This record gives sequence, structure tokens and C-alpha cells, in this order.
Amino acid sequence: MPSSLLATTPPGPALQPPGPARVPAGPAVARRQRVKVPMRLVESAHYADVALAVYMKIKALALRQEGCTAGAAVLAAYLGLSRSSVERGIAQLRRPGPDGVIELPVNQRRSLPGGSGTTARRRVRPMQREERFIWLPVAACEDLTPRQLRAYAVLCFAQVQRIPLSEGELAGHLRHHSGARAGTPLSAAAAGKVVDALEAAGWVTVHRRAGAQGRHQFIAHDIPPLSQDSVSQGPSVGSTAPVCSPLGEGSGVVADEGSLATKEDPSTDRPDDERRPASPAVGEVQVEEHASPVENPDPDPARTGGGAGFALRAGQQQPPASSSERCERQGRYNGPALTLHPRIVEVLEPVQVLYERANTFMQRRIAREVGRQLDLGCDAERLRQRLTARFATVMMSEIKDPARWLTGVALPRWGCGNFACEAGVLWPSGEPCATCAEVLAARREQRQRARRIELGQCLEHGLGGRNLLCPLCPSPLTRSPGRGCSDAPAPLPDRSDCRTCGCRIKLVGPAVRDGLCMPCRNLREPGTAQPQRPAAPVRCAGWREEACDRNALPARDVCARHRAQELLAEAAG
Repeated sequence: MPSSLLATTPPGPALQPPGPARVPAGPAVARRQRVKVPMRLVESAHYADVALAVYMKIKALALRQEGCTAGAAVLAAYLGLSRSSVERGIAQLRRPGPDGVIELPVNQRRSLPGGSGTTARRRVRPMQREERFIWLPVAACEDLTPRQLRAYAVLCFAQVQRIPLSEGELAGHLRHHSGARAGTPLSAAAAGKVVDALEAAGWVTVHRRAGAQGRHQFIAHDIPPLSQDSVSQGPSVGSTAPVCSPLGEGSGVVADEGSLATKEDPSTDRPDDERRPASPAVGEVQVEEHASPVENPDPDPARTGGGAGFALRAGQQQPPASSSERCERQGRYNGPALTLHPRIVEVLEPVQVLYERANTFMQRRIAREVGRQLDLGCDAERLRQRLTARFATVMMSEIKDPARWLTGVALPRWGCGNFACEAGVLWPSGEPCATCAEVLAARREQRQRARRIELGQCLEHGLGGRNLLCPLCPSPLTRSPGRGCSDAPAPLPDRSDCRTCGCRIKLVGPAVRDGLCMPCRNLREPGTAQPQRPAAPVRCAGWREEACDRNALPARDVCARHRAQELLAEAAG
């Protein structure tokens, strides 16, 4: 039934006044929480049935100050659905609807103080004052299937608006969401079966042919009559219940008498959700078919906290497990055994004591990093020497996390762009790296220059001060403010392009004078003229009999890619 029909159909004379079912007075009323649900979520065919159930549960849990912090697995346990169904409902609520409205705008990720992730914090959008809505009990999303919940919401809205409703009109709101008939409404016969299921569950009372024009009259309840009877017939305050299990649960009538059933009842875990195929209650011994009665041993009082030998029910609180019990519950790694190549074992021999203290996942990650560097051409002896040298500079007590120290400190290569550079020393000759020396000299010069500017000294001679003139400067009258000498050179740019190959270089040392990179400077002979850029582009000559259609670099017969391969081959020897 379209949404316009609910707003335009005239009220019938035989419809009873709206309102929740009358709840008899009792000592306690269970599950009376209600949430306000927008009708666009009920009427729109864009949202699946499971989205309505997930929305109601998230909104009910988000009434707390910290919001809804339940994960997908916890929401699935509440609703009696699979985790994938709940995740699909959350994803659909996170996407904009046909009108651009997002029902679940807040989905904030969180992490614990230690850095490990935890469940997200979710909140639904605030509703507008002029928006149509319907109040629904939260217990309905737990007791009913998603399709039954949508039918129940439509019946509640029709009851509040005093709209007579037929099963054919109800079927217009229930649609197929999968298969070849996805998007099409259900038939009136299928909608009748949904109504029968709601009546059997006690959420709806149906008066056959008692409404307007021979329609059925539907009366929706906030609490099922079955729950009302259980609340009204509950034990009084002063009465004491016998210490025994209820009949029909598969356990003995008297405590500690053993199980008398031959088939376990799967609904003992959650009595309010009989459609979920869950395991028996926590702590009960599962009874197989044709099994003889067994004796239930006395539970550990330290774990149960009570003297009666009963299993924990869904409403009880189980004491938290200790750290050793959690480790035993999680179990150890049961995957394939970790095997290493002999070359990797040889490289990791200096830090074997740290490698053994890492878990299996980090051991695999460390071994992959060592294998990656070996595949790139790094010598095994070079890696071994690197690990030995860096491990000798620290104490064992200073390494809090051995795996992180190996992957972040010991294994990475420190140095410049030269592959043979190891923290300023060329491997295996042991000579100082010229590029690193130039960078260090440039940094010292920059620090010295910044220091002289701060003190107001001459940038060239380093003499004078803020109120003193440089004695070596020839023209003190033209001295600029804050500087000791007017002839000080202006600051140069830090980076430029090589005049020969065009690569990006740092203007330090000889590069300030000639504007060349180190390979071009080494290949250039003294006294030769500067090569001119060719007028027409020259094709690349290739690399090791490999044809290439790219343009060659200026003053080179290869392209940039093959030039990089030549430099790597020269560095590897």
C-alpha cells in the first residue's frame, strides 16, 4: 500500500480507539522501552527490512550518554540475526536515501589507550518536528523477524491514524529484497501469513471481518499478551521459588539430579528469541540422543559465585575471566609452521635473541623485509653487519618492543640516494660518502649562517654584532640593518635542475658553482665546452638489447628509466 493511502483513507466506524494494550498492574513491567521511528524508514522501498530492526536497536542503545558502542556481533545477538545481515543494515543506513537523508550519520571509530581498536560509536540523526513518525517498542525488533517488524510498524501507524487496513494494502509495504522478484511487493496471501505469525507471537490481535467493509480489524500491542501474563503471574516479593529447573527444559526437576532429557532444547539461551539456533545455556552439558543420564558436578564457587549448581542464564552476569583463562580461550597460533631460508637465518643471527621474542606474525614480517632487501641486491654480509652495528649501540633493557625495533630501527638503510651508502660510509670500501659529506657541510653552513643572522654579525666574516660594525667590511655606511656586512651574498635557492641531464639536485658544494649533479660532474672532462641541447629529440638507444621508443635525455643516448638502471648497475658493481 502506498504511503499516500495511509493519509487519505477515511476512518471506518467500526475501528476501536488507538493506544497500547492494557497492562495489568504488577510488581514489575519488563521491556517497556520505546523509540521514535521515522515513517520514511518504514514506507520507503529503498530500505530493506533488516535496516528497520538495526535502526531501532541502535537508537535504543544510543540513548545512553556515550551512545551506541555495541559492535555488529553484539547487535546480531540482540536481534537474532547473522552478523552479515546487521552489517548490511548498517551500511544501508549509512548511505543517503532517495531524498538525500542519512539515517546513521555518526559512525565514529574508536581505539583504546593502548592503541588497539574497539567498537565504533554510532548515533542516529535527530528527527525534524514536522516529520511523520511512529512509536515502536524495542522488544519488537528482538522478538520479530525483520519482515514481521515492518508489518507490525505499518499496523501500529494505521491504528494510531484510525485507518482501516486490509491484507492487500499491507502487502504493498512488504517487498522482496533479493532474487528475481526483488523490489516487487508481496502477495496478499503472503501478507496474511505474516499477520498470522504476528498473531501467534501475541503482538497483534486480529478480529476477522470485524472492520469497515468486511476488513479484518488489527489491534497492535506494545507488549504481547504472553509477556503480560508472565509479568502478572510472577512471584510475589515475599515468596520463595523452589530450587529446581522448569519443566520442559531438558534438565532434572530437582537440582544436582542430572539431566533426564534425550534432546536438548535450543531455546534455553534466549527465551525471548526462539528462532535463533543458538547453543544451550552457558555451563550446561550438551546431551546427545540416546544418551544415558549424567551427573552434573558441583560448579566451582569461585567462578559461579553461588552455592546452587545451576547454569548461567542469559539474564545473569558471568564474572570476568582471568588473563590466563583468556589466553587459553583465545588459543595459540595453529597455522603452518614458519620456515626461513638459510640466507635469512644467517642475516638474523646477530639479533636472534630479539627475533625469538617476537610473535609469529611479526617474525613473518621481519623475514619478508630481509628477503625483500636481499632480492634488491643487498649483500647478506652487509645486512648482517648493519644489524650487528646497530644492536651494539643499545642495551637490551632499552628495547621495549623487539619486533618494532627490528622493523623500524635495525633493518632500514640509513644514508643518501647512493645504494652503496651506509649511514655516510660506502660499502664495502669503508670510504666516506661524498654526497653525505656535502649535505653535512651544507647543514653546518646553514646553521652557521642562521647563528650569525641571529647575533647580527657579518655573514661573510662572522664579526661584529647588532651594535658593532664588521672591521673587515669596506663600506660600513651601506651596512644593511641586522647584518654586519653589506657585501654579504644573498641567500641562494636550495634546489635546482642539473644543466646536463635535467634531474633535480640540491645546491650544495660544487653544485652552486657549476649547476651539475655528481654523475654529470664526474663524467665531464675539464676544458670541454658545455654540451648544447639538440634541436630534435633523440630516441633512446635501449638497455641490454631492449628496444625503447622514449626520448633520450640531453647529452645522453638513453632515457631517464634506462639511465636509472645504468646507475643501479654501476652502484652494484
